[in-house]
Amino acid sequence: MPTPTFLVVGTARAGTTAVVEGLRTHPDVFVTQPKEPHYFAFHGTVPDFQGPGDDEWINRIAITDRDRYLALYDDAGYALARGDGSVSTLYYSAHAAPEIARVNPEMKLVVVLREPVARAFSNYTYLRLRGVETEADFRGGLDREPERIAAHWHHMWHYTGLSHYADDLQRLIDTVGRERVGVWFHDQLDRDYDTVLSEVAAFLELPGFPERATMPRVNASGTARLELAQRAIRWATAHQGVRAAVKTVVPFRVRERIRSGVIRSEEVPPEVREQLAPLFADDLRRVAGLLSGELPDWLAPYAG
Repeated sequence: MPTPTFLVVGTARAGTTAVVEGLRTHPDVFVTQPKEPHYFAFHGTVPDFQGPGDDEWINRIAITDRDRYLALYDDAGYALARGDGSVSTLYYSAHAAPEIARVNPEMKLVVVLREPVARAFSNYTYLRLRGVETEADFRGGLDREPERIAAHWHHMWHYTGLSHYADDLQRLIDTVGRERVGVWFHDQLDRDYDTVLSEVAAFLELPGFPERATMPRVNASGTARLELAQRAIRWATAHQGVRAAVKTVVPFRVRERIRSGVIRSEEVPPEVREQLAPLFADDLRRVAGLLSGELPDWLAPYAG
């Protein structure tokens, strides 16, 4: 039975889908369908998250049995690199790491990080667009985060929680070794998508891409330009059968072009950024200490 050789592990709202879909175009790469089976985060459990949409988006989709998960790779053929793109893997690293070591201790892990306040805000606007976040402003969503975690809402509701990286990154490094954990940044994807994909391919020991890639704008967040169109997208997203049919007929890049075309980007309110930034300072110092090479502007000041 074929096993995965790599995982794109997160974080959420940092560009992991762009990386995964770019890798999918490489002739020597196989990515599972679904892209996020959430196996390593939830293996051996029965997910029972209680937030709006959690049953549809996580509970019914997560594959938690090892044989069922490995069966996703039955069609991998002779692909040199085989993997999935579950962003839950990083956040639930305490549960995921031992299973990664059991399934393949030589697994390569691709991590994409984003400035934590911007990541949290993108997370909030993403859920607002999908009609499940009822708080009309970001601050309200932040204030409700502890009660939602206590009520067992799934990880995408953990706005500040998902923006802390150090413990999870350290745990994955300890599991497979520093040389098997590759870290890139949302900033790099925005600036030079093709170079990031080429670097990821090299990290996975693959030949180069046969042609230059164009970064799709994926899983866009912000506010709706056309509320009627956004309601149609929400409706389709909420109905599993409709989603599956659309994915079969409409290519990924076309779907994302339609989605992003009805969205207006938003920036983090300055006063909220000022309030939140200190929450992540210690974590970012630890992250910077785990990395080498050029760091993005938001992380470089924390390097020793």
